[in-house]
Amino acid sequence: MKKERNLLLAAVLTVGLAVGQSLLTWALLAESFLRKLPDDPVETAAFRQLAVGEENLQILEKYSRSGDISLEDGLAVWLVDGAFSLDGGERISPGELKRKQNLLEERRASDFAMLRQACKEIFLDLEYFPVPLPEGGEEEITFEDTFGAPRTYQGQRTHEGTDLFGTKNISGYYPVVSVTDGVVEKVGWLPLGGWRIGIRSPSGGYFYYAHLDSYGRNFQQGDSVRAGELLGLMGDTGYGTEGTSGKFPVHLHFGIYIRTDDCPEISVNPYAVLRYLKKTAGEYTY
Repeated sequence: MKKERNLLLAAVLTVGLAVGQSLLTWALLAESFLRKLPDDPVETAAFRQLAVGEENLQILEKYSRSGDISLEDGLAVWLVDGAFSLDGGERISPGELKRKQNLLEERRASDFAMLRQACKEIFLDLEYFPVPLPEGGEEEITFEDTFGAPRTYQGQRTHEGTDLFGTKNISGYYPVVSVTDGVVEKVGWLPLGGWRIGIRSPSGGYFYYAHLDSYGRNFQQGDSVRAGELLGLMGDTGYGTEGTSGKFPVHLHFGIYIRTDDCPEISVNPYAVLRYLKKTAGEYTY
């Protein structure tokens, strides 16, 4: 009998140690994961770079359509898990995303809510690539990741967007359309941006289109805009007083800005958004 009790006690201790070790391992992994989320995350350079690949967004779209997790929740969690670098990256299951979302909401609610809202503002309302392609033509629209590159007009500064170029360097040739529904918040001349227009989307993101040759209509602040609507034609205006043009090649400067309670305007890198939207480019007859 004594031998049986000792064997039972040993078995209980073994199970207890295994459970304890498992709980300790989980606790350590949880702490390691939570430390990946910085304070005020959307103001960090790592977040603003938006290192997110098309594959990541396509996976999250699938999860969202299936009702597993919303795109903004899934992206926010995945960004934390990947230390804000997801360009491709290892796939993560919706179950794992939900478990980590619960942990963030329990332990880092305020910072996670800020990150989730930023993801919503940037990605939730996207519908169209901003420059349609010529119908049946051989031309293409090109762009590179130049966010943060140095600029010197009006003093030393950094580039807060992505520049898109057509094959033809002709002002007034390529149409520019709104990537989202929204409301016109700013329109008219800026010395830096030339003829520009800024659209606030329903989720709160601000989408900025600059160096236009002309506008699609007489836009006024407060006007409603539909995704895919013609905003104007690509140009080379700016870098001077009203009407200045020709100081650089024809292109569209496309910018995205979000806001927080503490900061009314935070620029984020549009490159991932443009890569993601390239498949939605419509066709126009030029």
